Amino acid sequence: MEIREAISSKTASIGDELVEIRRTIHANPELGFEEFETARLISGVLERLGIPCRDKVGKTGVVGVIEGSSGGPTLAIRADMDCLPVQEQTGLPFASKNPGKMHACGHDVHTTILLGVAMVLSGMRDSLAGRVKLIFQPNEEGLIGAEAMIADGVLENPAIDMCLGFHNWPSLEAGKIGYHPDICFASSDAFDLTITGVSGHAAHPHLAIDTVTAAGYFITQLQTLVSREISPVHPAVVSIGKIDGGTARNILPPQVTLQGTVRTQNAAAKKHIEAAMVRLLEGLKTGMRIDYALDYTPGVPVLRNDRAVLQRVLASARETLGEDKVEDLQEGSMGSEDFAFFTERFPGAHLRIGGKIAGLDTALHRSNFDCNELAIPTGVRVVSRAALDLLSPA
Repeated sequence: MEIREAISSKTASIGDELVEIRRTIHANPELGFEEFETARLISGVLERLGIPCRDKVGKTGVVGVIEGSSGGPTLAIRADMDCLPVQEQTGLPFASKNPGKMHACGHDVHTTILLGVAMVLSGMRDSLAGRVKLIFQPNEEGLIGAEAMIADGVLENPAIDMCLGFHNWPSLEAGKIGYHPDICFASSDAFDLTITGVSGHAAHPHLAIDTVTAAGYFITQLQTLVSREISPVHPAVVSIGKIDGGTARNILPPQVTLQGTVRTQNAAAKKHIEAAMVRLLEGLKTGMRIDYALDYTPGVPVLRNDRAVLQRVLASARETLGEDKVEDLQEGSMGSEDFAFFTERFPGAHLRIGGKIAGLDTALHRSNFDCNELAIPTGVRVVSRAALDLLSPA
């Protein structure tokens, strides 16, 4: 049987099982580094398929290896499996049973797709040169799960030669695959800022050093870094997501704390913003008499597709789905993905898998998020074929 038909036939035969797996995971979401039941489900499926696996990699991650019938390189395929601290409001019959926790980013679908790939490829070892390393990663939402698995040896035994990742995309038609030609996701840094002054009565501000007003000036000035100091052709986003300060309406607080992120697709822009933040704060220290403590933490790097790997993956996708089902999305996302810790070490590619549901106005991380389950067989077929093709001689 021709490979495309073999993959399609196997995917169809496991379709109901995969939907059931997805709905089980969706109904029982677990936060980062708490994915104990999800990991147990994954290990059980891999063991049933005769795929050697190891759990507790990077705390709660699972790794399995499918050995091909002949020698060759190692392809790592990664899926994330954690949920978000969101109260689900979908009304689905398989909605979250865990209050305040929800698969609002579709990692339940990602995990299911990779298990489907394991089911397909485990039965096609004779067509597989080299090996496939299946990586089920915890805590992607915290952007620290990949590093935890790397620290725990996921890159070794066997060593990885290339990598492949994917993410559902709710704005892309189900049944389609999307891609970005170069940068898929932005780098992401985090910062924590404490502004310190002198507390006082709201009626006598001249006797205090007003940290709230200083924080307001800083937030306003911060936005000018992107609009007036970064080239318009270099995407950058600086956002404050949390502010805390004060205990009463008539008391000027001695401290205000702020937390935010810096996202860029350009290394020079990233470096400039970090330095400029310090410059702005030094100006406020002089002009408004405050003091400050800035903790700036570099996060994940830019996720960039390797051109050669991406082209081979896209050829596989077109062969599997048809030319009209593979869409160039052109612009990358300013979101971040810790799969970047793999792609900065190995040539790799990252795909978008269409998950749009007609009539549903939603987006990633919303409480009403749902993914079209057609994304599951689409992802299984494309990723399985890409794995076979990537491991074949070019």
